[in-house]
Amino acid sequence: MVKADSDKYKNMLKEVRKLCEKLNDIIDDDIVIRILTKCQESVIVIGESLEKIERANEKEVLKKLQTVNKLEQLCELLYQYSQKMERNIRKEIIRIIDNIICDIDTIPRTYRVTFLPYKAAMWDSLESIWREFAASDECETSVVPIPYFEANRKTNQWDTCYEGNKYPDYVPVVNFQDYLLGQKRPDLVFVHNPFDQFNNVTTVHPAYYSAELKKSCGKLVYVPYYVNPGFISDDYNELPLLYRSDYIIVQSEKAKETCKDFPYYNRVLALGSPKFDKVVNLYNEKVAPPEEWNINLEGKKCILLNTTLTDFLESGELLMNKLYKMFEIALDRNDIVIVWRPHPLLKGTVKAMRPQYIEKYDELVQYFIDNKVGVYDTTADVSRAVAVSDAYVGSHYSSIIALFEVINKPIFRIDSKKFLDRNSVTDRKKADAVEVFNKPQDKDFFGCYESINYTVEDFLDDLVNNNLGEVIEKQKKESKIAANLDGSCGEKVYQYMINICLLYTSDAADDMQ
Repeated sequence: MVKADSDKYKNMLKEVRKLCEKLNDIIDDDIVIRILTKCQESVIVIGESLEKIERANEKEVLKKLQTVNKLEQLCELLYQYSQKMERNIRKEIIRIIDNIICDIDTIPRTYRVTFLPYKAAMWDSLESIWREFAASDECETSVVPIPYFEANRKTNQWDTCYEGNKYPDYVPVVNFQDYLLGQKRPDLVFVHNPFDQFNNVTTVHPAYYSAELKKSCGKLVYVPYYVNPGFISDDYNELPLLYRSDYIIVQSEKAKETCKDFPYYNRVLALGSPKFDKVVNLYNEKVAPPEEWNINLEGKKCILLNTTLTDFLESGELLMNKLYKMFEIALDRNDIVIVWRPHPLLKGTVKAMRPQYIEKYDELVQYFIDNKVGVYDTTADVSRAVAVSDAYVGSHYSSIIALFEVINKPIFRIDSKKFLDRNSVTDRKKADAVEVFNKPQDKDFFGCYESINYTVEDFLDDLVNNNLGEVIEKQKKESKIAANLDGSCGEKVYQYMINICLLYTSDAADDMQ
């Protein structure tokens, strides 16, 4: 039984006990009857709640202890007392109440665990952890997508968004209106949005800001929705959620060390990332392309084209022109398929921060679709797209790059601030791929930066002609960006929380009683 329910039932019984102890001091019989009626109502509520318990181990204990029968006896005794008001009946009432409270303490402890994602496209940052808790007999686990708002600079307002209907069919979603945290009081809450009110593009509903969550949950765990070469971003490490979280899951010891100057350092756990779990497992399973793509990749190389918020904000017009050029390259070849996957917040960001480009951006998307350049991927699951793609082409910095790095697929980073055309240089000498693919610095990805000596066309040629074998071997040796890259991050987080976090919380709570 979850602690919140156990405490509620015991408190209700203790209140009944307290009232019954005072019955002898009440002279007015009508008041006594009203008190007993109220006590009966509480006992009936507890009995009906216990009868609805579905967990086999809890039902077995309740049946063995005959707890529901005792509650029925208690109701009968309360009625008898209303008729006779005899002292020995009152003593029996108190005795059986104490007995039922002991029964409730005997029921196996279940932990209430709640996941509060907001964007369905970011669910992969929590999924492997959720799977472990959802499969556990020790946990009552719920996924509660929460509402959020997107800034609209044209209307100067915030547009309300809710994506509870966009999660995979195998994820049982609970509507946030039916899951009141103040009533549920979960033992453990997982979140992946760190911003609270400190985001100009999107914000979760204020009821789910970290300060509010701390009022109604036992332990708060932050799992970043992004992955990177291995650090907590300077833009994020001062956010209040990191200070309020009881635990922060990061992808590597190197990432943890970037937090060493902050007071939450000892609450950082270097256990990996569920995002890596997802892509590694899909890749190992040789997963097929999403049905929505409706495409045959046989005999072709699949290129995932990624465009990020930062690149668009810095180079909107030039980047769009560059993308038009890339689409033309794809249309001229029959040996590649481009899967274009803009950042899930890109259109919202354009509306909020670059509204002058929204029409041009919509025209760019329409050109891609109308000319059948490739697949315009709006599926929520980026991991599947990464697992089936042969290479990454796109913005120079993105968490998606890390997903390609951990499964050893080549990464080509375009320069969004320059328009490079290999045909514009007469004495150009193409660079050797092994020389241009590297890890420029510690906090960087393994990959290649676009240059006039190694353009996107050069990369596509090498990829199609299978000339990147030596590059891939080099990548395997130099890439060490996360822990538990065998797909076990979710399992490790679950084991830590069950064996240390929740066990300690439970023991501490018992000691306080």
